Amino acid sequence: MVPAHSLGSPKSRKLIAALALAMPLATPAVAERQFRGWGNNGFGQLTAPAGLGTIVDLGSGFEHSIALRTDGTVRCWGWNGDGQCNVPTDLGVVIAVDAGSNHSMALRQGGQVRCWGSNASGQCAVPSNAGPASQVAGGASFSMALRQDGVVRCWGSNEQGQCSVPVDLGNCVAIGAGAQHAVAVRANGTVRCWGWNNALQCNLPSDLSPAVRAVAGSTFSAALLANGGVRAWGENQYGQCDVPADLGAASGLAAGSSHLAALLRNGTVRCWGYNVSGQVNVPSWLGQVTRVAAADFGTVVIADPDCNANGIADMNEVLAGGRDCDANQVLDACQAAAGTMEDCNANGLGDACEKQLEMHLFSGRLNEVGFGFDKTWTVPQAVRAEGPVVLRLSAFGDFGGALEYVRIRLGFSFDDQALASTGDCGWPAASDSTFVLTPQQFNAAIGADGALRVVMEPSIAVDPNTCPGGTWIEASLEYVGARPADCNANGLLDSCEIAAGYSPDANGNGVVDTCESLFLPCPADFNQSATVDGADLGVLLSAWGVSGQPGVDLNSDGRIDGADLGMLLSAWGPCAR
Repeated sequence: MVPAHSLGSPKSRKLIAALALAMPLATPAVAERQFRGWGNNGFGQLTAPAGLGTIVDLGSGFEHSIALRTDGTVRCWGWNGDGQCNVPTDLGVVIAVDAGSNHSMALRQGGQVRCWGSNASGQCAVPSNAGPASQVAGGASFSMALRQDGVVRCWGSNEQGQCSVPVDLGNCVAIGAGAQHAVAVRANGTVRCWGWNNALQCNLPSDLSPAVRAVAGSTFSAALLANGGVRAWGENQYGQCDVPADLGAASGLAAGSSHLAALLRNGTVRCWGYNVSGQVNVPSWLGQVTRVAAADFGTVVIADPDCNANGIADMNEVLAGGRDCDANQVLDACQAAAGTMEDCNANGLGDACEKQLEMHLFSGRLNEVGFGFDKTWTVPQAVRAEGPVVLRLSAFGDFGGALEYVRIRLGFSFDDQALASTGDCGWPAASDSTFVLTPQQFNAAIGADGALRVVMEPSIAVDPNTCPGGTWIEASLEYVGARPADCNANGLLDSCEIAAGYSPDANGNGVVDTCESLFLPCPADFNQSATVDGADLGVLLSAWGVSGQPGVDLNSDGRIDGADLGMLLSAWGPCAR
């Protein structure tokens, strides 16, 4: 049996929500069924956490959300002031979830009910006779369970009689919990209501039968009928009980504090009532929806979003290479169009994500590798890493034995051995070693002067004279780095600033010239004085010849010669700033 859910909040805020599904909805097969929400998102409760994946059930509390994944595990996020998001580690396999105001509920595979979070009114003190259950519902400060035998159990606050279940209630098939009242649907399709009745939320209309689901708001109630119709009664200050005449046939129903959300049989959602936070404004990009729930000022669903309405679920587009730089499973272009992601240059990639910079750094061949010929590759003003860093070493030398290796170090954060037993003098192929560094390791290795130094120290067993024609070693780094999207801190994305002509970009590399030295320091400024001058020329001339030096061999051809001299002279003078 599909669980029905509803939520109520304390009288101070009167948060409530309800989730109900009357009949299955046919939807196309897609990569994931995702959590989506709109309305008040003060604690991030309407934003799916990273890695949530496919979900099959959900609930919405005061300012937190709970979701059930396909593997039976539970995730919870948002406000956690009462521990309502501290999912028990021994929960086991779960088949349904719901959220009370400041507590969460789960129905385990065997029918056992578990609660956690606020227990100020005993709402998490599950009685021994609450199961085996088929449904759960969380109210403001009380909880409900529908047992598999049709009996309703309630515990927690009973200030307005909301937990005084009528003795003649009989066999039930669905339940709902509001702020301080409760509703139930009996097996014969009739509805019962008890608890707080200040706005006549428990005075049932005469045209409710047969009903299949019932939900409770703060001071109003609603029912989903077997024919897909919706009826609502009680307080109507915000039109929450004015069911749209053109609603169509519904398959699910949820109640917020003062708004209703209906899931229609065609997979779309309609909302009406109080709209202070946009909780009634259904996004156009939802695609097919399979579940709906509501909180005080928010609405949440399980959906197959199709934000650009091209008939392809967003997740499928992302898997096919669509841009989703912030990894929230919504295409960047759709976020930009909706105004939720800034895209000042209209290139379909959010401005915040354009700070990412693909780094491909290469030391060039460093001649003579062997004991006594340590090499240091210096990367001036290294760009910090945002993700894993791939470090590769290749060499032509004396590496046929286990004791013949190169010790490779990056600052104090990375120290390892490379190239051991990889072959002598390029047989059967050039020696090669690959390492993957965490961004923390890499960034910690960047010195106080902003330079990264890769130190390569051959072991004592490595003979630099073993191979005819000489020996060499080279290194490379590949990673996604980060550069400031607004390097001069003037409030404009650099690419847009350049496009608008506000700042020059003489070399057309997308970096404001005044920031150039942050990312592309003068290659010939060996002493990092911000000027290419006689001191740098002296460094180059002292290294003249076949033996290249890291950072001095400007064209990375293994020789310090006239070509390098020409590059230095062409850069003579102050570096770009």
